[in-house]
Amino acid sequence: MPLRILTPVILLAAACTPQQPNVVIVLVDDLGWRDTGAYGSTYYQTPHIDQLAQQGLRFTQFYSAGPNCSPTRASIMTGRYPAGLQLTNQINGKRNGRLLQAAFHRALPLEEVTLGEVFQAAGYATGYIGKWHLGTGEFRAEHQGFETVVASNDAGHPGSHFAPYVSGGNPAASVPDLQADKDSTYLTDRLTDLAIEFLQTHREDPFLLVLSHYAVHTPLHSKPELARHYRAVRGASSFQPELYGAMTRLDQGHAVYAGMVASVDESVGRIMDALHDLGLSKRTIVVFISDNGGLSTLRSGRQWAPTANTPLRAGKGWLYEGGVRIPLIIQGYGIAGGGTVDAPGITNDLLPTLLSLAALRSPENLDGQNLLAQRVSDRALYWHFPHYPDPGNRPSGAIRAGRYKLIEWYETGSTELYDLEADLGETTDLGHAMPAKAAELLAMLHDWRDSQNARMPTPNPDYEAPAGQ
Repeated sequence: MPLRILTPVILLAAACTPQQPNVVIVLVDDLGWRDTGAYGSTYYQTPHIDQLAQQGLRFTQFYSAGPNCSPTRASIMTGRYPAGLQLTNQINGKRNGRLLQAAFHRALPLEEVTLGEVFQAAGYATGYIGKWHLGTGEFRAEHQGFETVVASNDAGHPGSHFAPYVSGGNPAASVPDLQADKDSTYLTDRLTDLAIEFLQTHREDPFLLVLSHYAVHTPLHSKPELARHYRAVRGASSFQPELYGAMTRLDQGHAVYAGMVASVDESVGRIMDALHDLGLSKRTIVVFISDNGGLSTLRSGRQWAPTANTPLRAGKGWLYEGGVRIPLIIQGYGIAGGGTVDAPGITNDLLPTLLSLAALRSPENLDGQNLLAQRVSDRALYWHFPHYPDPGNRPSGAIRAGRYKLIEWYETGSTELYDLEADLGETTDLGHAMPAKAAELLAMLHDWRDSQNARMPTPNPDYEAPAGQ
């Protein structure tokens, strides 16, 4: 599908500035596609993120390469599909079911060329602040191209969003390097402080900074004043059944979660103010992105999910749109403001896009494309998720080609076909009405899996079906 941009993009040659452009990536954990005003929320108040969208490019059909964190983060770091990296699940995933989940790497392999390594080799100062979740020990961010690494723990979430950020039952969730913080300190604010310190320290250098918030991931902790504000704002809480006994929240109305979103918005505002005060705004690329869809769907009929992705179906952990469609905003150097890009893109595309903007040589064999090229060739997007995530999904794969999307369920081999232009909520399976299209997309999905050497789940000899199934 060709790139359609409602406001023209202007790409500036690197020779127009005496210094290479800086890059700041604000990566938010579990932020849903509709969790900001810029993407249609009427409950969450996000003026700074909305302003960023007005000043830059807002991508309306952008996807995470996986429905949970580690696969997507690996794709952001490498520009490659998780299936080819053999890193298809969050690195602590252990659940099996009717099938044994496919084997996968529990860390990003060191032989992969990362975003940090490419920019570091080009003379950039590189910093990573916050959640990593791509490996521990020798696989941590400091061994993957990032010189300054702060507050990056060995889990996928913090023990607490308040100092001392610890969890008695899970030492890996404790956040390091911040032991001196006062008990009232809020983690999102503290990570932003560290990011601003990095900007101040490297104001004379070209730099790459990844500010990877632990918010808005559980545990659900908000600053009290923000939660009080949202309790006074009318919200709702209704649920509907999803496949396999899961339940999906349909309305945004969780005051504590809203407070967490507000703190992320404050963080974006502070980063933008710091860049302005340091005179860096015009030569800095700012990226705002999430790692998967919002947590709206939970297994076993549980009904405490904190956000809703409506009109999208399901949420984090699922290959329906709510699980993989995410926000992406790019603002700053090389970008004309006020634009909207509604051609589909995926997190594999972020690395080649940034390298193009910075006029840096791209590694070979990337799966992604430059999102800001005047033309993006027609292509399909793919997902491979041979796992049983906590939100209740089953092993599955998917392909989007043009307006159509097909999902394959690995336990049964059954498929579902949707027309996303006519049915964004994926409510009407067209497989029986359009068998030729379903067969075409399924063959494309299988060919792609073969090209990626994707690992498949296998029968579980110890599986016992629950009573009644």
